[in-house]
Amino acid sequence: MHNKIHDNQGVILIALLWILTALAIIALSFSRETFVELAAARNTRDLSDAYFIARAGITDAAYQLVKKRFQPAVRQVELNDAPEPIDLGKVAGTFADGAYDVDIQDESGKISLNYVSEEQLRRLLEVLEIPQTDLDIIADSVLDWRDVDTLHRINGAEDDYYQTLNPPYQAKNGRIDAVEELLLVRGLTSDYFYGHSEKNPDGSVILRYGLSRYLTAYGLSNRINVNFAPLPVLNSVPGMTPEAANAIFERRKTKPFSNMAEVNKELPSNLSATTIPFLTTEQTFIYTLTASGYRENSKVRRLIRAVIALDPQESLRYRVIYWNENVPNL
Repeated sequence: MHNKIHDNQGVILIALLWILTALAIIALSFSRETFVELAAARNTRDLSDAYFIARAGITDAAYQLVKKRFQPAVRQVELNDAPEPIDLGKVAGTFADGAYDVDIQDESGKISLNYVSEEQLRRLLEVLEIPQTDLDIIADSVLDWRDVDTLHRINGAEDDYYQTLNPPYQAKNGRIDAVEELLLVRGLTSDYFYGHSEKNPDGSVILRYGLSRYLTAYGLSNRINVNFAPLPVLNSVPGMTPEAANAIFERRKTKPFSNMAEVNKELPSNLSATTIPFLTTEQTFIYTLTASGYRENSKVRRLIRAVIALDPQESLRYRVIYWNENVPNL
C-alpha cells in the first residue's frame, strides 16, 4: 500500500511537471508573439513617421535651393565667404522627433539619356567597371530603346525580345521620360541601375553607385556642367583624360568655374577640341533631391526621391516634375 501511494504521487508529480512545462511553453510563445507584434507596430509607426520626416526634408531642401538660387547677385557676393552645405549638395535638419538628410544632385551635371552618344555611354559603362559582355548588351539596348526604328543592334533588343518576357511589353522607341525606364531595358539589372554595396578585404563596406546617379532624362543637350558632374561622368567625356577630370573635380571644390575659358586657364593643360563641345558651366536649375527620414533612436528609414525645377513664375518658385516614394534603401 505504501509503495502504491508513492507510485501515485510520482505519477502526479510527473503530470504536474508536464503541465508546468506546457504552461511555460505557452507563456513563452505568447510572450514572443507579443514581442513580435509590438516590434511590428513600432516599426510601422516609425516607418510612417519617417515618411513625413523625409517629406519635410524634401520641402526644406527645395526652399533652401530657391533662397540660394534666387538671391540678388549682389547679396550672393556678400554671402560668398565659405561654401554652405547646400553648395556641397547636402541638407540636414530635424522635424518633430526625427531627423532627415537630403542629397542634392544638379541634373546639369548628369549625362542626358536623350542626347548621349554611343561613345560616351560606353565610356561611362567602362568607368563603372561593368563587364564587357553586359556593357555591350546595355549600350546597344539603351540606344535601341531610344531610337524610333524597330531594328535592333547586334547586342540590342526590340519588340521581338521584350514580347517574350513575362509580362510582355514593347520597346519605347522614343524619348525617355524618366531614368527608371532603364529598368525595362535588356541587361540593366537593379544593381547596375541603383548600385550595390561591396565588402573590402578589411571588412569595410563601400557603395558602388549605379547608372541612376549619372544619367538624366531632363537634359536638353549632350553637354554636362563641369561644376556638378560626378567624377565618373567627367571621365566619360570623349577625349577627357583622367588627369584633366581629376583636376576639374578638385578645383571646383574650392571655387566653381564661371565659364569654359576659366576651365582651360586653370587646368595644367588645355582640353582637346574633342572634349570642349561636351562641357558647359550653364545650369538647368533642375535638381534631384533624395531625402532619408528617420525617428530618433530608430533604425527604420524612409527614402523619397523628387526632381524639382526652379521656376520664378511658380507660386512656390519651383515645381515637382518627378516623385518616387519607393526608392531602395541601399
